[in-house]
Amino acid sequence: MLYSFKKKENTRMKIYLISLLLTLVGITSIAQQTYTISVKIEGLKDSLAFLGTYTGKNLFVYDTAVVKSDGSFMFTNTDMPHGVYSIIPTIKPFSNFDILVNEKNIVMKTKMPDLVSNLKIKKSNENKIFYEYINFLKANTTKKTPIIEKRRIAKDSNNMKLVTQLEKEIIKIDQSVLDYQKKIANDKSDMLVGKLIKMSVQIDIPKIPKDMKDSNTYKMNYYINNYWNNVDLSDDRLGKSALFYNQMDNYFMKVIPQIPDTVIKHIDIFLNKLKPNGFMMKSAIEFLAYSHAKTKLMGMDAIYVHVADNYILNGKSEWIQKDQIAKLKTKVDKLRPTLIGKIAPNLILADSTEVNWIALDKVKSDFTLLIFWNDDCGHCKKEIPKYKKLYDSIKKYTDISFEVYAVGTSIENEGWRKFILEQDLNWINVSDFQEIRNNPNKFIRERKTTINSINYRNTYDIFITPIGYLLDKDKKILIKQFDSKQLSQILPILAESNKEKK
Repeated sequence: MLYSFKKKENTRMKIYLISLLLTLVGITSIAQQTYTISVKIEGLKDSLAFLGTYTGKNLFVYDTAVVKSDGSFMFTNTDMPHGVYSIIPTIKPFSNFDILVNEKNIVMKTKMPDLVSNLKIKKSNENKIFYEYINFLKANTTKKTPIIEKRRIAKDSNNMKLVTQLEKEIIKIDQSVLDYQKKIANDKSDMLVGKLIKMSVQIDIPKIPKDMKDSNTYKMNYYINNYWNNVDLSDDRLGKSALFYNQMDNYFMKVIPQIPDTVIKHIDIFLNKLKPNGFMMKSAIEFLAYSHAKTKLMGMDAIYVHVADNYILNGKSEWIQKDQIAKLKTKVDKLRPTLIGKIAPNLILADSTEVNWIALDKVKSDFTLLIFWNDDCGHCKKEIPKYKKLYDSIKKYTDISFEVYAVGTSIENEGWRKFILEQDLNWINVSDFQEIRNNPNKFIRERKTTINSINYRNTYDIFITPIGYLLDKDKKILIKQFDSKQLSQILPILAESNKEKK
């Protein structure tokens, strides 16, 4: 009986588990949502059409559909992330139109060649509102364009009365657009389309307090600190749009003063408001990791390193593949030691005699120009004499404590020595030479130099020349990425600042 009871209980348990499993499968099936996007483009021949998805400002293929003979096609997907997508037919010249995916069934039709102007939304409340808005913008742009041209002609003919009249008309059109945007943002605040349109509206700056002396600074600070007021940073759908990317580009590249520490501060404030590993975060990391690295502004590589260290290399960006992270780490590890504010990696290299070894950290000077140059480099041949002229001028006419530690990067040193003599480069000239390259361990064992010194091209990531660093008396990097003219302007200011501190 006992055995029989256990057997029955086991059977009941199996039935219960199977029932539970089927229930869970059913719940999963119910939870999944199917999305269909039906499109018909009159005049489109048999071909393929693509559904694009936004990552930052870039479009990537999300789905592909076969176009039927009547120009119709359909995309069907399960559990599509909501946001802005783009319909991309295979036509020349390239043409596409954006749609909002926030509803399960979207139906639309249009015809060649103007896909946007001819677009009719058959089913989708969000997209009806969206394209009513787009058509409104287009109509007002059409109205405004000839007025702008008339204003230009009036300015050229110095007809300022007409200019004033035309500017009033332009302002009136702009205000009507703004009022329309605000109305949709307010009336449709719970919809994706309302939030997207609100994101494009600039914030209102309140009336300046009467006791505020510097109104411009007040306006700028208010604008910086409240820039994202019209963007719902908790709604990750907005991250799947080019508009979100454009807003970041404007804020971080134009609105915020381009000072590395200031930009980094606002990056951290901004990213801490975003959903980890969400679409907004993905778009933001993609943009912020590389945007400032591409600029030629001094010291912006610090932003690249900061974003990499604090949001990618530490595992926070789970969507980035391991091989990409490994490549990024290699680049960042090269940059990190030579950021502004770091102590410059020491170098011990031989002078032109290949006998005397001179260490960078032994150079006694309030300011040291560390410069890497190549006698085969055309730009170096123009720039190094300018540095020489500046060096002579500082030595002759000022009391600035200044020295130059110039590293020749040529493989062969004959041309390097010749250029030094021709230009009378009477500063510290050092380089490696063939024997060092052939037998580096010998010189390291003899303690004449170090592995970092021999590998200075890698240590300082020398891939172009000339490259200069201005160091203080402790060999801390003060500035980098400058030319001789910029150094001539900056050095006296830094020297004067040094005097005030003393």
